[in-house]
Amino acid sequence: MQAFLRAANGARENTGVLKAYLELIRDLAYDIEDSLEEFMVFIKHKSLLQQLLSLRARHRIAVQIRTLKLKSPGALYVEETQLFGLEKQKEKRMDLMAKPKVPVDMEPGISRSGPRVVSVVGMGGLGKTTLTKKVYDSKDLGDIFEIRAWIAVSQSFDPKELLKEMIKQLFGAHSLKEFLEEHQGQVLEVKHLTNYLRGGLLERKYLVVLDDVWTLDAWNCMCLAFPENTPPSQIYQPEILEEKDARSLFLKKTNKSSGDLDKDDRTKGIVEKILNKCGGLPLAIVTIGGLLANKDTREWENLYNQLPSELATNPSLEALRRVVHLSYNHLPSHLKPCFLHLSIFPEDFEIERKHLVDRWVAEGFVTIATNRRTLEEVAESYFYELISRSMIQPAKLDALGNVKTCRVHDIVYDIAVSISSQDNHVFLVEEHTSSTTTSKESIRHISCFANRKLNIGMDLSCVRSFTVFGEPLEPIASLCSSKFKMLRVLDLKNADFRAEQQDIRNIGLLLHLKYLHFPNMVSDMYSLPRCIGNLQALQILDIRKSSFSALPTNMTKVQNLRRCSRVPGIGYSALDLLKLATHGDGNNATAILHMTLSSCWSFSSGIKVPKGVGSLKELQILEKVDIKRTSRKAIKELGELTQLRKLVVRGKGASKKKCSAFCIAVQKLSSQCGY
Repeated sequence: MQAFLRAANGARENTGVLKAYLELIRDLAYDIEDSLEEFMVFIKHKSLLQQLLSLRARHRIAVQIRTLKLKSPGALYVEETQLFGLEKQKEKRMDLMAKPKVPVDMEPGISRSGPRVVSVVGMGGLGKTTLTKKVYDSKDLGDIFEIRAWIAVSQSFDPKELLKEMIKQLFGAHSLKEFLEEHQGQVLEVKHLTNYLRGGLLERKYLVVLDDVWTLDAWNCMCLAFPENTPPSQIYQPEILEEKDARSLFLKKTNKSSGDLDKDDRTKGIVEKILNKCGGLPLAIVTIGGLLANKDTREWENLYNQLPSELATNPSLEALRRVVHLSYNHLPSHLKPCFLHLSIFPEDFEIERKHLVDRWVAEGFVTIATNRRTLEEVAESYFYELISRSMIQPAKLDALGNVKTCRVHDIVYDIAVSISSQDNHVFLVEEHTSSTTTSKESIRHISCFANRKLNIGMDLSCVRSFTVFGEPLEPIASLCSSKFKMLRVLDLKNADFRAEQQDIRNIGLLLHLKYLHFPNMVSDMYSLPRCIGNLQALQILDIRKSSFSALPTNMTKVQNLRRCSRVPGIGYSALDLLKLATHGDGNNATAILHMTLSSCWSFSSGIKVPKGVGSLKELQILEKVDIKRTSRKAIKELGELTQLRKLVVRGKGASKKKCSAFCIAVQKLSSQCGY
């Protein structure tokens, strides 16, 4: 079945019959995998005698497999900010912003030195965002404007969240925190945020980019944040690339040179045809170039014949969609699910590379590791391959030049969402999603962008991943139930709520869970339940902003664990803890009291690891271990974690014997481990 799906995905054209057949095979493959994993869990958690006596459960699984047999149909990295030809356009844009010309017909009385607006307009793929980013990052403008902000508006925007982000970027995170504290207990309205912004921007030189503005309502809402008396807009429309620049960009994307073309007239001719068809449109050039870079030049002409002819004379949005779709069709089979999985994120979302890579591994999209490369390293190679094909765009780089975050172009994102929906890959719960929307019998991946209730008639038994952005649409406790029995990924990283201890009391029911990421907001959870030991498939446990002070002893049963992260938090004195416990709300007071008692009246930013931690042989990242509260035996066992790549510890207050034990353990670790 896997071989058939790979072959069918590689087909140039799928007829209606083949598409229906593909959907049948794909759903059947999912169902088979679910049944096999359920059977493996049944075997693993019962003795031989219990297995023999559990005839009803065995019969149920046997019926499932028999039904599946009957259903079977039978034998069967280039940064785009380096685009060519943009220097002249960049200079024009900077001139408009730094030394704006006053329109001849400007009404008398309008100040020449007040706020100005430069509108960048044009069709998708023309390079509006790319050009604006080059201007925004320019050092020359940095010397002119003392504060700057880049706000991605997009089609489904939340005015309050965007205005909060603007405050954060312009005035700093501390200013946003102080502002929210001042309005605590009030119903926060847009006018509160816009009034604060107008007051802060008055008499200051600032630059704000509003990217991806689709409607007049969005513009009218956002411009309330700026001081009044804004002069009329100056319109700037990016130009298509000149022939020379288009050729240079195409050659760079395909890793060719002018000399290569001079040696081969046939290749030179097909390049000319491709460039003519692209019509100087940057997105079309980099997309097609990324596609051809991985093909032999002898295949270029066949691919050229599949390109939409509309690009030659009328490069419309639909034509671009067809170009991107063509690039998707020619992706290797291992990259297609990785690309489609990008649709779980909201439009214009800045995606962390590590987060995305961890998700791919947990979802099973990366299955081949070697002695030299881990699954995560293989997944990272997939990530950079998608960048080289221009399917995703770098957003931020780290100090070493590695891509830290990425974004997906609007048109490319539309394609990912469209194909994901057709292939029943992702079900998106958005603002416009009704409670009854879905024609799918079995939903595999759910991503929630809005607070909408799920249709109670939905079959959730096959859901493999549940991702939340913003407030959860259902109580998190309801996710830890038998109706989500096949859940592999519970990703609450970007959820906007405070999780409570009671939300996770039944987490042990999710026997297939591989990825568990609690919200990044500070939570009122204080203790991992003992049933966490049931999650023997768990690979990633991210408890970054929780109040957990220790890993339970049962955690040593989770022997597939690859990463356990608890980032440094705030340390409290005994007096602070006592005040928090007596003056907090009910849940918070319980959490603080539990931390107080478990950490001997000195709240630690680290966690206590249990004896037996040495059995977690797959562990690659462990942070942050509190050496003071961890036993010497457990500290010694850290030296047995030979796969560790990163170890973060807190040694403050630890005894000399424990520090000595830790030093000995560290010497046993691989030289690849950083600590």
